[in-house]
Amino acid sequence: MRVKRILSQVLAGIILLLFTVVIAACGSSSAAAGTTSTVTATATSCISQATGTIKGINGTTLLVTNMQGKDVQAVLTSKTTFARQATLTPADLKVGMLVSVTVTQNPDTTYSALAVNVRASLTRTGGFTRGSALCNGQRPRGAFGGPGFGSGAPGSGQSRQTISGTVNQINAGSLTVTDTSGNDFTVSLTTTTRISSQQTFSASDLRVGEAVTITGSANSQGVINASSVSILQALPTRRTTPTPTPGT
Repeated sequence: MRVKRILSQVLAGIILLLFTVVIAACGSSSAAAGTTSTVTATATSCISQATGTIKGINGTTLLVTNMQGKDVQAVLTSKTTFARQATLTPADLKVGMLVSVTVTQNPDTTYSALAVNVRASLTRTGGFTRGSALCNGQRPRGAFGGPGFGSGAPGSGQSRQTISGTVNQINAGSLTVTDTSGNDFTVSLTTTTRISSQQTFSASDLRVGEAVTITGSANSQGVINASSVSILQALPTRRTTPTPTPGT
């Protein structure tokens, strides 16, 4: 009887041990399943930009051949903004105007303006805001195909600089611009300086063959939902020019 009692106790202990192991295993599986269910993929939003020549227009659909020769489709909506460049002369420049000036360095270390763009504001156009980024490693460009705006202060060591600020002074053949940090830059206006202003237009003004920059969000097929369309005077070209230093 005593042996039988001992065997019963041992059997009960084994059953209890097996039950505990099974419960623990189920709990681990539930925890793992719970952990998996809470993991979600975070979508990364980015901005797409295409610069090229209009190949076709069909209602609200715009087909552009970009600078790499690839066709890019864009959809125009009621929220799409449109801007174009209008050519100005040095006489059209006035003190107090907001401008973006792209400069090049002369052999005597002075600076000449390659382009002066009169603006309605100094904020970036084309849907760019702080923290936004371009898709697929694209490099941001200005509204009319130029580089993104800089403060005008030296430091990057790059050979080309765009100064954004307010016209402070106009002399014979030169322009002084005060940038957003309060630095003054004096640059010369030459016969080759391109001077333009930004003007708004409507979608009906778009024409096949015009150079444009389209900015907006793209879907998985690469179709851009255009937030802005800018008509360019010409397709952009790369230049390498020295970084300017503030005038004294």
